[in-house]
Amino acid sequence: MTLSVIVVTYNIREMTRQCLRAVENAHYRGDVEIIVVDNASHDGSADAVESDFPGVKVIRNESNLGFAVALNIGLAAATGEHVLSLNPDTIIEESTLQVLSDYLRDTPEVGCVGPKILNSDGTYQRASKRSFPTPWIALTGLLGLGRLFPRSKRFGRYNLTYLDPDETHLVDAVSGSCMMLTREALRQVGSMDENLFLGGDDLDYCYRLHKAGFAVAYHPATQIIHYKGETRRAAPYYNLRLHFEAMAIFADKHREMTGGPISRAVIRLGIMLAALLSYVRTYLATIASFIIDVLVIGAAFFTMIALRFLPDPAFRTSQMLLKYAPVVAVYALLWVGIGGLMQIYGRYVLNYSRALIASVIGFFVIATGTYIYQEIAYSRIVLVSASAVVGLLLPGWRLLVHIRQASHKMGDSYRTQRPSVFSRRAIVLGAGDEGQRIAALLLRRPDIGIDLLGFVDDNPPAHIDAGMPPVLGTVTQINDLYNIHRFQEVIVAQGSFATHEIMAVLERTRHLRLLFRMVPHEDEVMLGKANIEFIGSLPFVNVEATLYHRFHLFSKRAFDLLASGLAIVALLPVWPFLMAFYGLQKQRIWTVGGDQTDVWLLRNGGDSVRRLPLLWAIFRGRLSFVGGEVIPAEQSDPELLFKPGMTGLTQLRRYSSMDGVSRSYQHYYLQHQSLTFDLEVILKTLLRI
Repeated sequence: MTLSVIVVTYNIREMTRQCLRAVENAHYRGDVEIIVVDNASHDGSADAVESDFPGVKVIRNESNLGFAVALNIGLAAATGEHVLSLNPDTIIEESTLQVLSDYLRDTPEVGCVGPKILNSDGTYQRASKRSFPTPWIALTGLLGLGRLFPRSKRFGRYNLTYLDPDETHLVDAVSGSCMMLTREALRQVGSMDENLFLGGDDLDYCYRLHKAGFAVAYHPATQIIHYKGETRRAAPYYNLRLHFEAMAIFADKHREMTGGPISRAVIRLGIMLAALLSYVRTYLATIASFIIDVLVIGAAFFTMIALRFLPDPAFRTSQMLLKYAPVVAVYALLWVGIGGLMQIYGRYVLNYSRALIASVIGFFVIATGTYIYQEIAYSRIVLVSASAVVGLLLPGWRLLVHIRQASHKMGDSYRTQRPSVFSRRAIVLGAGDEGQRIAALLLRRPDIGIDLLGFVDDNPPAHIDAGMPPVLGTVTQINDLYNIHRFQEVIVAQGSFATHEIMAVLERTRHLRLLFRMVPHEDEVMLGKANIEFIGSLPFVNVEATLYHRFHLFSKRAFDLLASGLAIVALLPVWPFLMAFYGLQKQRIWTVGGDQTDVWLLRNGGDSVRRLPLLWAIFRGRLSFVGGEVIPAEQSDPELLFKPGMTGLTQLRRYSSMDGVSRSYQHYYLQHQSLTFDLEVILKTLLRI
């Protein structure tokens, strides 16, 4: 028996390659015909498929014709007795093709079957099975009653949550992300509705299957991973609109199901409300950041106004609100307007360095304005003090969000474009050659932000390369290892484990809500739910070293001089005690260009305490707060490219002693150094995130 697998792709090259690898590795007792229909991708998807998968038939569309049209093109080219429509952002088990095909062969009344679908964190994807959206079912879905009462037959019908997800059921519809059809069903029902550009096509086709006398089945004997929505990320607003337009087309097309004019109007209203909620969720970070900034600015000024004028017996809160509210509103509008120009309510919504710059510019604009327009000037003390609070809180709350993201309490949906030194604790699943290759790539990439803890493997190799992290334990111990190490991400070295073994780990850890990232065999990309990260070597050829710009050299030295001077003055009362109690010792260390210099350390105490006298070396310009490693002269020359520092990228990362890692970090710092970046490194050192 021949099975046809059709994959429609659009600008999702890496996911498509991963999907096809899983299909090629699947076990099937028969011939598998794979057809990829490319909707005019501009990321080289079609070329990559032709290069890497010579046995795959590639059909190139000259423009983006939409999913339904592209799938129909694939269906017309398919010759199999069973046909699988498979999204490119999926990974199937080795058994998936055979299990679904066997089920269709053994139950001829069924024309379509779908598997159990998992999210990338191992949780069950509720769209695996669902009911048709009658007015009542659509209403319960819109109101979220199915989530509140998942076991209720009355309220849980939209996603059939009252049915056991591990048992086979006849259902109204299954997810089009992985939907296998019989040739007879295709012959009788026909092609997909091409009016449905994106979304709704699976629901429509399942409804037509029922009308033609075929059953639709949910069969969890096999399961897949679906990176839901990955195919829609290239143009989220446009695709979201098309998705809800498709829902409206479906409601109008099948009026016998949706009822009379009143119920159809209610359904359309529900679709509009659902669309509105989806748009709000899509731009939630932008909306929330704007509101938070306005509240911060307002609270800062009203607090400082109250502190300034409360001693005045004639002062009253109502007078304050009436007199100063318009002025504060003008200040807030100016500040958020400047923030908008800095794109902190757009692309850089959580970028705290831009928020800091916007705060400083906002202060100077408002301060200048108070001299030109006297009607918005009332107190320089209030203006300066409130501006200082705003300058602290506008970037400050964004920094707190970054810290929460680093501890994985908020996921990775709103990562900013500029890499951060705040890291995500991760393990690598698989300690063999492939796992060690991935670890070596990650250790050489300080911009990825992965704090690699070690490997997890049931059968680790006898030898682990020098400088590599340790083997923490076995796969069966992964829940216990989480309780010990509190990692947030699991990086899977594919090829080390079979797909069904990976899915077993996903299900075993689903309550932990870990992020699973797949690295295809011998590839240099890391696939996740919210992004695709390149983990190959950083290019260092003909790259400008920003550290050597005059402005960066000046700002770095000015910060070192000011901060070390303040720290030395603050510690003046305790210096005699430290020297008397711990004692001093001189140490010769390596510095830039193979030179050496002398510094003083405390003879005893913890590492942080012993390094306190380095503040004097920073003040004198021999060291910096952020720089290379402090290496004693008796060790080999580390070939530093800049001054050693009390902290730095190399000092922050685990296992930086591996060949080439420290050098990679030095090159990266040369390219990306800035005062903001240095502050990140210092803050991370203090917090030890």
